[in-house]
Amino acid sequence: MLSKSSEWLADGGSCIAGPDGNWIVPPVSKTEGLIIATIDHHRVMEERQNFDPSGHYSRPDVLQLSVNRKRITSAVFRDE
Repeated sequence: MLSKSSEWLADGGSCIAGPDGNWIVPPVSKTEGLIIATIDHHRVMEERQNFDPSGHYSRPDVLQLSVNRKRITSAVFRDE
């Protein structure tokens, strides 16, 4: 029932995280306002270089690279 709810139905937790995962503006809760920050778009490109597909992003249970070493031809003839 709405009459029994607290003053804040949703406490917010709005924030802005940088491309490296660190807070530019840490989570703000139980307040009204507008959160604004200036970000350096060059940092986005720098952090994209840090992607490590063989490190902690590795998911061998989901993704597998398979290399077919057989010579591939554009035509296959079958006598059936």
